[in-house]
Amino acid sequence: MKNYLYITSLFLSIISCSNDLGSQQLNQSEIVSSKGERIYISTINIGATGDKQFTVITNKKIIDVKDFDKTNSLKGLDPFICSFSNDTLNLYFRNSVRYKIPFNTESIKVDYFELNNADYIELYKKTFENKLYHSVPNHNNSGGYPNMPKPPKENSK
Repeated sequence: MKNYLYITSLFLSIISCSNDLGSQQLNQSEIVSSKGERIYISTINIGATGDKQFTVITNKKIIDVKDFDKTNSLKGLDPFICSFSNDTLNLYFRNSVRYKIPFNTESIKVDYFELNNADYIELYKKTFENKLYHSVPNHNNSGGYPNMPKPPKENSK
């Protein structure tokens, strides 16, 4: 009887963790054009380890994770790299362009780039500097992947 109660309580706790909205993490980056137009790159990470990610680019800020539209989003960790300058949003994809912005912008031009694996990895390394190229979600915003502690700082001797 004890084993049955233990297994039942363990099963219920696993189910409640996987469906809990509190286990979802929403990250957003705002892009503002010179004319004040705003678009948002938003990601939501789901699961106990945050290893299921959905990304969407919208023209409205997402206030609550319940408002996140997974159906029109791109699934996968690190779906693309982006950069923004002179009112141009550049989206860099590994091997093929897998997402197009589902709305028109008035003042922001969007360019899509397909990179081979080696070029994508070299560009991805630059995202850790967070000067021109950014990962999705941005390394500075999330501190790495969700629910992961930041690495310890090295002591210089």
